[in-house]
Amino acid sequence: MKRIIAEMMQIYSQKAHYHEEELEIILVLKGSITIHKIQRSVTIHENELTFINRFIAHRIESQGAYILSVKIKLSEFKDIFDKIEYVEFLNNDELRPLERPLKERLNAIVVDLLIKLYHEEDSEERRFDEHNLMHMLFTSYQLISHTKTQEEYLTLDLQQRYYSIVEYIMVNMNQKIGVDDILKRFYMNPAYFSQFMKKINGEGFKSFASYRKLIRIMDYLLDDELSMSEIANAVGILNMKSFYALFNKYFAESPMKWKERMKETSDNYQIIDNQKILQAFIKKYRVDKHRDNTIYKLYKYLVVAKANRIDMENVDIVLNPYLDMGEDIDEDYQVYKFLDVLVEQIKLSNAHFKLVFPFRYLKDSNQKQLLYDAIRLQILQYGINEIKKWKICFCIEKLSDLKPAFKLKEELEQRLGALNIQIALDALGG
Repeated sequence: MKRIIAEMMQIYSQKAHYHEEELEIILVLKGSITIHKIQRSVTIHENELTFINRFIAHRIESQGAYILSVKIKLSEFKDIFDKIEYVEFLNNDELRPLERPLKERLNAIVVDLLIKLYHEEDSEERRFDEHNLMHMLFTSYQLISHTKTQEEYLTLDLQQRYYSIVEYIMVNMNQKIGVDDILKRFYMNPAYFSQFMKKINGEGFKSFASYRKLIRIMDYLLDDELSMSEIANAVGILNMKSFYALFNKYFAESPMKWKERMKETSDNYQIIDNQKILQAFIKKYRVDKHRDNTIYKLYKYLVVAKANRIDMENVDIVLNPYLDMGEDIDEDYQVYKFLDVLVEQIKLSNAHFKLVFPFRYLKDSNQKQLLYDAIRLQILQYGINEIKKWKICFCIEKLSDLKPAFKLKEELEQRLGALNIQIALDALGG
């Protein structure tokens, strides 16, 4: 089985179901769909995407929309994060804009990669794009990246601990799990554990565990062979009164009534390959413009160097993210595409990172804000001390740009902290 499967569908309805192993991403190519899952329904329009996490029961209704359904077997990407199959990915409508810099641009990058994966066969290029997509999702859309304040970012160790707790609950779903079980297993004191769960997940452990059990209850209800008592036992609830009370708390109806309601929707969709629809989408939203840029090429070089054990220590990795743009500023072009995965590879290789910016682009307010957001995102992920190691150079072509270049340097340092920013006079024009 492929790690990632991408299929185009025309869909009118899809009965309630769930995915035990895969994260599903749905991109709407034409029309709109309504997805009903757990406590809420969400309508996704053309050029919007949504995540459906593992075990989340859901059904779909539409008027014949065309969608791209991409299923990702998370367990195949443990090289990115050991517990990645227990990660939850949040949708755009579940996040405040402040909590995720570059929100619109990140979405555009994901759309670009989804369509590339639809076209690509098994090859080295496809493996690169699969890895890029998963890095993008993990660094930008996972649950605990977005429950922090603006200044906070949870370390990899804390992420590992949180998802280890999630794993323990899911693996031991058929047992009664109490706080004491978690404290003993993960060597945490009660006060710290309570703060830890609320800070990361936004709720206490009891509510968190109950919600996880509810998700599995809904999955089991879709199986006609299991009785209510068997389902209750499967999620570690031995008291049937507690079982019905938990379900009624969230849905204000009995499990049997919910089960019957789920049967009202039948499967009415077909897997197709409509290139006319896809090419119209690509043209309308300029999806494939500047697809293989210099950031991506540098990333591939570093991956090849790592695979061939080439020593990159003390080598300068020089990146001009605007090199692909030519003379015209393209506001739709993602000049920082793949920057997250490139930075990660540079860290692993012990190379030095040098960012070169032709200042003429940074005169544009949108590009200036994009630069700020991109660096700030890296600071949140790696910390200010790591980003101080970068060499950042603003290249000016005329002396009249010297003063505004220094002003931009001061602005960035006031907003982000002391950075290694240099001003260079470039007679060759960036």
